[in-house]
Amino acid sequence: MTFKKYFTVEEANSLIPHLLKTVPEIQSLSQTLSKKFPDVKKAWKKANENGGSAQGPEYLVFALKFNSLLNDLKDKGCVMKGIDQGLIDFPAIREGKEVFLCWKNPETKITHWHDIDSGFAGRQEL
Repeated sequence: MTFKKYFTVEEANSLIPHLLKTVPEIQSLSQTLSKKFPDVKKAWKKANENGGSAQGPEYLVFALKFNSLLNDLKDKGCVMKGIDQGLIDFPAIREGKEVFLCWKNPETKITHWHDIDSGFAGRQEL
């Protein structure tokens, strides 16, 4: 795997104040998008029949904000691994190998890492 940025623990930790604000907002928007707009889901199902939704404009506002926040994290080099769980990984090099520094909301600092393929279940203390 190739990442555009590799983080040190210090660099990843410097983003945590931003994550503590942004990740709950992403989680809230995700829940809103799934629960508040049943009419939009019906419209998707009828899209091939030229269907529409009165909720479309409001849904779009939430969806654009959601995408903007996710893209902001991606632009910073973060990898969102689980919206509901609040999981963010930071690509890093450890002992010459690509790994992820692992953060879970509401942790206040990076304390764990895991192999690229092992995921959260493979978390190990730094």
